[in-house]
Amino acid sequence: MSPLRRLFIGFSVILGAAFAIVIVGVSVVFFSTRSNSVTPPRVVASPSPTPAMTLAPKIELPLTNPIPSKMYVEDALDALGLPVGKVDGVYDEKTQRALCAWRELTYGESTRIMPSELEASQIVATKVLTPATNQFVGLNVNITCQTATWVTPGNVVLGVFPVSSGIPGYLSTSVGVWKVEWEVARWYESTLYPEAMMYRPKFFHRGMAIHGSATDALVFSYPASHGCVRMLHADIDRLWNAGFGIGDMVNVYGEWVKST
Repeated sequence: MSPLRRLFIGFSVILGAAFAIVIVGVSVVFFSTRSNSVTPPRVVASPSPTPAMTLAPKIELPLTNPIPSKMYVEDALDALGLPVGKVDGVYDEKTQRALCAWRELTYGESTRIMPSELEASQIVATKVLTPATNQFVGLNVNITCQTATWVTPGNVVLGVFPVSSGIPGYLSTSVGVWKVEWEVARWYESTLYPEAMMYRPKFFHRGMAIHGSATDALVFSYPASHGCVRMLHADIDRLWNAGFGIGDMVNVYGEWVKST
């Protein structure tokens, strides 16, 4: 083979190889570009938000609590230790006695009328009772309320007892500040009224005494004695057991008015 032909063949081979390299390079670049291209995400329009449901405005509760029932009021009086009698939702004379005692110890007024709506709410909210300003250390007998409030030297109400004082008029219990003068730690028969048996009496003025009667049923919710202050047996026992006796004060005040 002549030198010229060899040169031509060599040049053709080189040219073919170069062309092949160019074709391969272009192909690589083309496919690489396609594989790296990112398809933009499809934008999906979100649905329009559903309008929120409009609720009716909330009706505020009254600022005050509902009016307590009669039974609820009686139960509150009983829980305070006031002599309300039977908790039955009936405002009888015993309930009036407890209401009178509550008023006296709450704002110093002794009346036996039925409670107002405001008072009913105040009664159920009462947590503790304190002595009235006119009460002394000792036993305070309120003729209007027909109660006896026992007050200690620490100005604490130890008890509020139901009582029945003397019948208005000649037999009424003497109003005043007295002291226990003498006492009998057993049953005692009155020298003025032989049929009137007194249980563990404590005499405070002349022949007048605080005492238990022949039966607790005689401690009415109104004045019914011959001048003494009738108490329940358990209550007079409590005074004896606590040492209440000679020299201790008995403060009698108020006036019985049936219509109050």
